[in-house]
Amino acid sequence: MPLQKDGDNMKLLVNLKDLELENYLKFTNSFIIGLSGFCVNYYEASINEIRTLLNNSPEIELFVSINKNIFNEDLDCLEENLKILSGLKIKGILFYDLSILEIVKRLNLNIPLCVHVTHMINNYNICNYYGEKGVKYAYLSTELMESEIEEISLNSNLGLMVYFIGHQIISHSKRKLVSNYYLHIKKNNTKDLNVIKEEGKEKKYYILENKIGTNILNYDILNGTKAFTMLKNKIAYGILDSNLIPNDLFLNILKLYKDNLDNVISDATLISKINALIGTDDGFFFQKTIYKVVKNEG
Repeated sequence: MPLQKDGDNMKLLVNLKDLELENYLKFTNSFIIGLSGFCVNYYEASINEIRTLLNNSPEIELFVSINKNIFNEDLDCLEENLKILSGLKIKGILFYDLSILEIVKRLNLNIPLCVHVTHMINNYNICNYYGEKGVKYAYLSTELMESEIEEISLNSNLGLMVYFIGHQIISHSKRKLVSNYYLHIKKNNTKDLNVIKEEGKEKKYYILENKIGTNILNYDILNGTKAFTMLKNKIAYGILDSNLIPNDLFLNILKLYKDNLDNVISDATLISKINALIGTDDGFFFQKTIYKVVKNEG
């Protein structure tokens, strides 16, 4: 039977929004953080900050995200950073650009890799292809149904990561969309968070800009708790994203998930309590994303 879990139990993997771990460590020791200048939609930490974090908390499992497009001018700096990371006790690197896979193999670096290609890791053939290239983990597309994730689990030996809670990223652009908009209307941007609304609909999105580009995220929090209860024995890591979620609310969610894994509360109780906290938007876990285009004869 394929080995889907990293050890005996699925683990809760927290996408960090700062370097403060103390409250989280009550419930998990697994975290994701971005490498400064090389990540999209992650908290950015420098190599020195990552080293300090690991020195101060040697018990943690830390995945480092390097998920931006890599350009020729990035390669020398990227290679040096990868060499340094290989000497640190990180759990792995979440990578988007295939240059990272090539560099790690060419330099024979001791870094476990997790393929994190947005929207593209969506079947077990892709997972198995990367597994043949030496990749250990796969961060699955957020457009997959629960049944499709279960199928991948049954047919792939990679450790699977699934995103269950958070403000999902919808798209990323290298353009500075927010800055350009305010420049166009000749006004200063005085907002901490910019929110846009789909024309003719009530649907809202966060639009966030940094030095790499612009991210558009769902305004509503994804609640994949029902799917979590069905998949928790079939995957390696369940991802809970703290970004833009108030600390007290996120810690409450994290505690409930941990209580469920520890059999303190039932699946039904977990689902009910999380629904009451953040609503019932379960994304595509139980909704097909393939639609037939019908010609309008009118």
